[in-house]
Amino acid sequence: MGNLRTTLKRGKTVRGRRWIVKRNEEDGIKEVKMIFKPEEYTTYKNSKTMYGDKELLKILENEKEKNNS
Repeated sequence: MGNLRTTLKRGKTVRGRRWIVKRNEEDGIKEVKMIFKPEEYTTYKNSKTMYGDKELLKILENEKEKNNS
């Protein structure tokens, strides 16, 4: 997760790019996936909440703080 967090911090946000976050049983981040066709993904029955670059960066920062404390 550190490499993705660093990349999002350094790079510009991409308009329209969406991500989903999968969590494990302990509410930690298990996996982050980029969604290539967000409009198609929302039609799926079990679709997860999608986040933009800035929202994902906030989630990853909070996760890092949680793990460091």
